Amino acid sequence: MPVTRDTWFSASRGERDANLGGADRLKTKGIQEFALVDLDTARLRGRVIQSATLHLHSRSDTPQRRLSISTLATDWVEGRSTRYARQAGAASFDWAAQDQKTWAWPGSDVTAVMNGQGNTLWRFAEATLPDAGGWQTVAVDPAVVAARVAGISYGFVVFDDVGSEYRRDGDAVTFQRFPNRYVSSREAGAAQAPYFTVALGAEDRLPPAAPEGFGTDTAGLPPGEATVRWVTPADEGPAGTLGFQARIFRPGALEWDSGVPVPQYLVPLAGKTGGTVSMHLRDLGLPPGVRFALGVRAVDAAGNPGPVATTGVALAGSGPALVLPKPPRSTPATPGSLPRAGTTEVFVVDPLDKVDPVSGVMQPARTEAYRRGNHLWSAEDATVHLFAARGETVAFQVVLLGPAEGVAAEARFEGLGGGAPLVEFFTVVYVDAAGRLVADPLLPWAGSGSNSGRNPLPASVVPGARYASFLVDVHVPKATPPGEHPGRLVLRTAEGAVELALRLRVWDFSLPDRLSFIPQMNGYGRVPEAEHELDYYRLAQRHRTCLNILPYGWTGRIADDRAPVWDGRDFDWTAYDRRFGPLLDGSAFADLPRGAVPVEAFYLPLNENWPADIHSGFRGGYWIEEALTPAYWKEFVGATRQFAGHLREKRWRDTMFEFYLNNKISHKKNKWNGSSAPWIFDEPMNTQDFWALRWYGLMFHHGVGRAREEVQLLFRADISRPQWQRDILDGVLDVNVVGGAFRRYERVVLDRKERWGEVAYNYGSANSLEEGNAQPAAWCVDTWCRGLDGVVPWQTLGKPRSWKGADPNALFYPGTEIGRPGPKPSLRLKAFRRGQQDVEYLTRLAAASGLSRRVVGERVLRELKLNGTFSQADDEDAGSVRFQDLDPVALWELRTRVGAWLDRHPVTDRDRWVEFRAPKWDLDDLPALGLVRSVSP
Repeated sequence: MPVTRDTWFSASRGERDANLGGADRLKTKGIQEFALVDLDTARLRGRVIQSATLHLHSRSDTPQRRLSISTLATDWVEGRSTRYARQAGAASFDWAAQDQKTWAWPGSDVTAVMNGQGNTLWRFAEATLPDAGGWQTVAVDPAVVAARVAGISYGFVVFDDVGSEYRRDGDAVTFQRFPNRYVSSREAGAAQAPYFTVALGAEDRLPPAAPEGFGTDTAGLPPGEATVRWVTPADEGPAGTLGFQARIFRPGALEWDSGVPVPQYLVPLAGKTGGTVSMHLRDLGLPPGVRFALGVRAVDAAGNPGPVATTGVALAGSGPALVLPKPPRSTPATPGSLPRAGTTEVFVVDPLDKVDPVSGVMQPARTEAYRRGNHLWSAEDATVHLFAARGETVAFQVVLLGPAEGVAAEARFEGLGGGAPLVEFFTVVYVDAAGRLVADPLLPWAGSGSNSGRNPLPASVVPGARYASFLVDVHVPKATPPGEHPGRLVLRTAEGAVELALRLRVWDFSLPDRLSFIPQMNGYGRVPEAEHELDYYRLAQRHRTCLNILPYGWTGRIADDRAPVWDGRDFDWTAYDRRFGPLLDGSAFADLPRGAVPVEAFYLPLNENWPADIHSGFRGGYWIEEALTPAYWKEFVGATRQFAGHLREKRWRDTMFEFYLNNKISHKKNKWNGSSAPWIFDEPMNTQDFWALRWYGLMFHHGVGRAREEVQLLFRADISRPQWQRDILDGVLDVNVVGGAFRRYERVVLDRKERWGEVAYNYGSANSLEEGNAQPAAWCVDTWCRGLDGVVPWQTLGKPRSWKGADPNALFYPGTEIGRPGPKPSLRLKAFRRGQQDVEYLTRLAAASGLSRRVVGERVLRELKLNGTFSQADDEDAGSVRFQDLDPVALWELRTRVGAWLDRHPVTDRDRWVEFRAPKWDLDDLPALGLVRSVSP
């Protein structure tokens, strides 16, 4: 059967809208380029397909290896371009028909409708070596061809699963990154054009029965969407029910041909006979709340459509309006001077503002009037206005213009006893950024924690400084009664004193001690001050974040003894439990404001080279099912089982223990032992990499077994390319840490999260020290609004040199370097705390208003005009989300508006609003994936 149309696509920058439908060859190149072919299947209708083979004529020195052949859920236009050129109305990576028809929803690309996405089927198979005439063959799953026969597919994707290759000679490694693999297209002529051979089985003209058992649901869905469920019917003939087609009928017109087709990428494939399938109706262009008749018919693998069954559907309506109170008015600036302590002028600004110590210029840019009056401060009556929930820490920044050496402060809230807020003081320290002084490290004042303190630094620490800043943290205990609470802050310098009034409004609700959103502070190997390790974890917990340190390096060797001792058969847990037990039972934090809440997430030391030795277990090859020995897997699974049993025995149930593979074959560079990973585990790229992660995840789950029901033993992967993940990790992955591509492939990530119960984070970097400090707080709010559970700045532990030059990765500064041992916080760590607490407000708002998180999130994104863009130097860079022109005042206004609403709409406080729990894992739930073997007709 000859190919009737073909083209190839490029996913590379600058080529995503290129059409190559007229070229005389096709190209596969891993995730960068791949081909699309089609055939006329009319001759195949009414027959069972036994086997199928695709024949390709090789035209390159590098032949095809393992190939995936996938169905395609959207029709397309072949085009006629012979080179990388844009052609109106023709297919490209980004368009089914350039500028006229998207592959799926607006902004989608072809990955949304192929290789397991958009209700498509795929299987891979090994291509034969080229014969004397240059021909290669690859087996095609009969169901993939049958889907085209059934009208639920529009062609065949031909995809190179190996991608990059390497050659090894002892310890020497040579990499070949994305070799070009060419084959002839149909434009090369009939003698070289690709073709299929299909072996036909029994005749089948009998259709499947009508679907039944319909149900609809709109709970938690945005306006204009609905979920429809039905039962897969039996097929009367031998082919078997394969999928469905669906149409929307106008009132009074229920004929199939008069209905409007539901896009095929929304329509599910058939499940097991009698099993329930579901369809998420969206992208329909219909108004919220509209009602219509939906027709669904089953189709079998011989192309026979069954009778139509209809059901009524009502899309989700707009729901109740959420009207937030107006924000408190910023204090208008009045003419006059600032309060003074002797000759030192005093004013208050937002804790996310930055003040240049020499010029006084602020970031973001502020007018002179801002010093006299803003959302927190009134210079006219020297008053600071604060709003907080119980259990919350709010902050403000005091700026001194003039002599600041030896300044001391004391704060008091009278008459509250054990409910009195705890006040702490921190001096803002400046570091060099290419000749410019920028604020970030914070030094606690001597005596801070007792509501008083003294600046530990001399004013001369910054040459030429005219301005000095210190941060004031005000923690509101759970015992503080709601209402207005007056206080005072007295500042003393060598020249005099000044008193500032504090006006604290405590809302009538509490923040939970257990986080609803997790800023996971990532680190590698060890803390920079080993004798203060516990203090680093405590500092993170105090700031409503979670420090998580990866315990091994590129070779898989355990760093800093962060694993139990392994003797080849059993673990000795003595030192491990003594060191990490307090983090996992919460006792390390019992005296902190959140109490004995264990760390939310904790890396397991298990990896590809510990305790099982991958160098003795690796037989070679790109495909993990053949590359690792049974003995290796036996040791890996056995060690996992022991870990699971011990954690269950210790009853450490509140921490998510993460099995995570961080290493990459690319770290080997030119030396095989430079890394222990034979694949790219961290930020996987090629199909071979995702497939290897799947195997490790499956083996981990087998080792964990029933312990998963009591302890949260989770498989984590950091995914920077979710569009190439397919369904390979569906049901295997528990924790999905997705990078900057989340913003383009948000829907793909969220669909997986919802279906499989994943915990999902967005990873990247905190803002650089030269940028505004609203970024960490906005990143938290933006990520929650978009549906994820946390953020992961990829590195957070500073080094001694971080004090001398701006280090974007230093959220915790090692104090030993400056003679003050122990971790020191940063302004940006405070900003992450601010963002986490803001998310707690929003989480409670969704619960109290009865609106879904998604609806609340969309409202907040509009209110704040959050238009974050992901910036990344290259594919290996973690990148960061930047928010242009976002003023910290906007975040403050949102928080106070939500706080005022919650104050008026009380709901019962909870210790936990979000339950992070391991989803049910069952091998029977997983997609049936595997290798198609060649079958001779």
